[in-house]
Amino acid sequence: MPCSRCSRRSAAGVTLVEAVLGAALLGSLLVSVLIGASRLQAQAARAERRMEALAVADRLLETWWAEPETFPRRDAGRLEDGWTWRTSVRPSEAARALGGEVVRVDLFRPEARTDDPDVTVELFLPEADTDATRPDAG
Repeated sequence: MPCSRCSRRSAAGVTLVEAVLGAALLGSLLVSVLIGASRLQAQAARAERRMEALAVADRLLETWWAEPETFPRRDAGRLEDGWTWRTSVRPSEAARALGGEVVRVDLFRPEARTDDPDVTVELFLPEADTDATRPDAG
C-alpha cells in the first residue's frame, strides 16, 4: 500500500534543491542582462564622444578650407574649447604622382592622456612648396 503522506508531500511543493537551482538560474540570467546593459552603455558613450570629435573636426576643416593655400601640413595647436589638433604629411607615392600629398589631421579631446587621437581624417591636398601654417588655427 502506498504511503499517502509521501505522495501528498511531493505533490504539494518543491524541494530545497529545486529552489536553489531555480534561484541560481535566475541569478545567472540577471547577471548576464546587467553585463549586457553595461556594455551597451559604454558603447553608447564612446559613440557620443566620437560624434562630438567629428563635429569638432568638421568645424576645424571648414575653417581651414576657407583658405586652402594656408592649410597646415606639419603643425599642431589648441582650439578654444580645449581640443588639440595635429597635422602631418603621410608618405604616398600615388599622391605624389598626382602632384599632391596626403595630410593627416588628428584631433584629441581636452582630457586626453594618450597619444591616441579621438578622430583622424586624411586629406589629399595639392603639394605645397613650403609648409604652410595658420597662426590663427584656433
